[in-house]
Amino acid sequence: MLLFTLAAFSGFAQTDDASTYASTITVADLQKHLSVIASADMQGRETGTEGQRKAAAYIESHFKTLGLPAVEKLNGYQQFYPLYKDSMLNASFSVNDKMGVYGTDYIVPASSNNNGKFKSKKIVFAGYGIEDAKYNDYTGLNIKGKVVLIVLGEPKSADGTYLLSGTKRSSEWTFPGLTKKLAIAASKGAVGALVINPTMETFSSRLVESVKRTNVYYPRESNNSPFNYAIISQKKKKNITTTHFDSILAMAKRNAPFSVSGNWKNREIKCKLKFEYKKERN
Repeated sequence: MLLFTLAAFSGFAQTDDASTYASTITVADLQKHLSVIASADMQGRETGTEGQRKAAAYIESHFKTLGLPAVEKLNGYQQFYPLYKDSMLNASFSVNDKMGVYGTDYIVPASSNNNGKFKSKKIVFAGYGIEDAKYNDYTGLNIKGKVVLIVLGEPKSADGTYLLSGTKRSSEWTFPGLTKKLAIAASKGAVGALVINPTMETFSSRLVESVKRTNVYYPRESNNSPFNYAIISQKKKKNITTTHFDSILAMAKRNAPFSVSGNWKNREIKCKLKFEYKKERN
């Protein structure tokens, strides 16, 4: 009986507390605070912006007004941690001393490239850049000290089934896809990579501008690729090599497997390639 009485009392106490605190929430108060937090001056409170800092300061000030105790280990009510945003400073890419035009011939995503450069006298075409027990583009290829050229996507069978997943749905070689492919190329000793998207003939102006900057991010080892790479346009790919290019592109567009075709036995392209990239961290 005593246990039941205590439980009932506890339940009433919680109900009373909820009612007490709920009664302090008023339309006028909500309107007052939201008109400040949601104002244009707060810039949408995007992480890392001045608007976000203003919003945090406003909330902190209100906490102090309410008399809420701050966490002892924190300096006030806020916990700080580093966030960065990168912006491209410059990039250059040339094949046989012919300079590529940024935004037309190639782009370099700031989100997955480091400051650095590479050069090579050979480019090796490695199909989709996949190495798997079910499908391997690297059979018989040596890419150590060379630049690897790969296309996005993964192969399908004639009936539309993906070879890697065995279903109608793509595998991890499509997403995260490129990250996985670059890691494989780096582990095999490639100095850099060129990537072509078979579904994108040209780069939109919006894409060209967006890849020059990163979103705000927390620094981790995985924020950057194992090495640098450029996404090249289909036109630039054709300038690098005309051998089998139309066939390569047609096969990639229909997700045909490269490793089973005899046309790709001679995959090395001799040239003089130079790439350099620089960005700044804000």
